Amino acid sequence: MSNPIQPPGNYPSMSQVPMGAPAVQGPPPATVTNAVRAILVRVALKLVGIAVLLATQDSLRAQLLKAGPSLTPAALDTAVAVAVALTIASGIVGAVLWGLLAFFIRKGKNWARITMWVFAGLPVLSVPFTLAQGAAGLNLALSLINLALDVAIIVLLAQRPSSKFFRHPVANS
Repeated sequence: MSNPIQPPGNYPSMSQVPMGAPAVQGPPPATVTNAVRAILVRVALKLVGIAVLLATQDSLRAQLLKAGPSLTPAALDTAVAVAVALTIASGIVGAVLWGLLAFFIRKGKNWARITMWVFAGLPVLSVPFTLAQGAAGLNLALSLINLALDVAIIVLLAQRPSSKFFRHPVANS
């Protein structure tokens, strides 16, 4: 029968890093920095989208009237107001959320990187449906720019320097 008590000296050595303290690595690599920049551009475009909607409420009204010619003026006004309010609310919440994720990605939080992959990946997966809706003009241009940014964010955060950074995040930066 073997002895369950091991003699002293056969234990692995302990790390010199205090328990709970992250391993420290230098500043984020260019891939992470560029991904954060792309995220912030995406935030700015969300806010531009809100401004565009506010500036083009008349075309929204015309589209709704075309889709439902029997709408009364009061129902049309309500539909426009609800669409604008929902778009503004979701745009602001989205911009804040993406901004917070950019902050945590810069700090090396892997959960933020994974969350951003999901948030950027869903619009990429829905491209065929977006293009099938027949967006035109400024809406199409914004959609394509957002698509390019989403793909760039996904690729940049998947690069080897990014992965290495998220294994060893920056401490208190």
